[in-house]
Amino acid sequence: MTPDPANGLAGVDHCIVGVNGLEAARARYESLGFTVTPRGRHIGWATANYCIMFPRDYIELLGILDPDGYSAGLDAVLAQRGEGLLRLAMRSDDAGRTDAFLREAGLVSEPVRDLARELEMPDGVVLPEFRLIHPVPEATPGLAAFICQHLTPEIVWRDEWLRHRNTAVAVGSYCIAADDPDALAAGWGRLLGPASVTQEVDRITVETGTARLDFVSAGSLGEEFAALGIEAPVAGRIAGARVLVQDLSAAAGCLAEAGVACIRTDDALVVPPRDAGGVVLSYASGREA
Repeated sequence: MTPDPANGLAGVDHCIVGVNGLEAARARYESLGFTVTPRGRHIGWATANYCIMFPRDYIELLGILDPDGYSAGLDAVLAQRGEGLLRLAMRSDDAGRTDAFLREAGLVSEPVRDLARELEMPDGVVLPEFRLIHPVPEATPGLAAFICQHLTPEIVWRDEWLRHRNTAVAVGSYCIAADDPDALAAGWGRLLGPASVTQEVDRITVETGTARLDFVSAGSLGEEFAALGIEAPVAGRIAGARVLVQDLSAAAGCLAEAGVACIRTDDALVVPPRDAGGVVLSYASGREA
């Protein structure tokens, strides 16, 4: 189902993966079969990124280029938590409408911010532009998130960047460890509508309109990960991303070429976090919604 768009929200826009070595992470994700965009620089900051674009969303690899510069706290997060999924950006089709909705509910305290970054294209630097909303934590319970509206989508959604050797087409879902998933249901129902939330034993699922959010109790998720030989996640963190691919055999071939010993489950290929910048990355058959 698709959430009510009256508040301007339109699903998950992208995830941010914090990495210690940005160039090494780019090379690793390329070896996993992804096409990676040219490098982007955050104006006035010491951080830069590479993006992996899909038709409806993307993955951002974020790292620090100048250790003595301003990194907006990324250096402290990497030192404390290590590499991995840091947060999600929800998409807004109208930041003004989304901001008004959140303000009426008392869920935002900062003004909408305009942001641009430098994208280093072969023929010169271009400037993708965005509008950002940083809601209070109660707006997206159990998940570190902000809201993004793209003002220049044509710059970053280019056909040549949407084609991947592993045939990836979207992030289908994110897995988030939670202390008490049931306690999160009301908050997400308020944001996206009650029909967007499904409660099950030890977990809730949230249909955003793009990627699904699976909030799973840290205990249950720890057992699932242990069965795969993966370290148990910490509650409150985004543990994994499930990437939809059109050809699972092609994805498996990319992993074999990269020398990655993936874990095969009944319906997916799981890449251990050591090979994906701290992310439990899985490939599953599927197409974009």
